[in-house]
Order: sequence, then structure tokens, then C-alpha cells
Amino acid sequence: MTSGGQVDRIAAEFGIHFVSAAKRIEGPHQSKARRTCDTLLRKHGAGHLRLVLGLINTPSNRGNWSAPVLTAVSWLVLNKPDLVEQPTFVTCFDRFDLEALLTRAKEVNPSALTITLAVLLSYELDRSIRVEIRGKAA
Repeated sequence: MTSGGQVDRIAAEFGIHFVSAAKRIEGPHQSKARRTCDTLLRKHGAGHLRLVLGLINTPSNRGNWSAPVLTAVSWLVLNKPDLVEQPTFVTCFDRFDLEALLTRAKEVNPSALTITLAVLLSYELDRSIRVEIRGKAA
């Protein structure tokens, strides 16, 4: 199977339907980031793509299927294994409002949106995990 067919099949597991870049997104299950997902699949494998999509596929974050968000979450998973391996990682990640963080990244540095978002995610996740661990220790 070509990676294009495989990326469509994996996206469908999460209810994502890719639309052309010229079309307007009309719902939380549409994305224009097919090429980004295909790149993640080719470079890092199906398991990685599923993890990234699964982290974003929460009731409050579903619909944040943009290339900057997908790439920033991928970067976080690949480059911060110490955070990802924390037992509270998923719980803490689920609390984030990715749309708000993306808006903040646009305000801070719109010319380097993906990297700015990845850094914001990293800081927020690190802080959230530390708070969670302290709360359990108390």
C-alpha cells in the first residue's frame, strides 16, 4: 500500500477526513494536513502517527488537525521522551487547549509557529507534570 493510502486509513481510524487546501474546513473531523501526516508516517512510522493523532483526538482538542499542531505534537513526542514516559503524561496533555496554545504561539512568534508551539507545549507539559507529581506526593 502506498503511504498515501495508509495515511488515509490511519486518519480514518480517528474520524479525520482530508480536504484539499483550496477547500474551507467545515467541521472538527476535516483537515488540510494530509501531506504533514504522510511525512510523519514516512519518517517515523504508523505507530508514531497514531500516537500523535490520538493525543490530539480528545473532545476538547478534536479539530486541531493543522500542520503546525501535528508537527509540534510529533516533535514533543520525539524529543521529550522524559516527559512522554511520565505516568501522568496523557492526563496532563488532555488538559491542554491546543487551539489556545496555537493562538498564543501566533502572538509570540508567527514566523516560527511550529517551533514556538512545540516549545510552549513542552513548557506547559513539564509544568503540568511537576504540579501533578507534587499533588500526588502531598
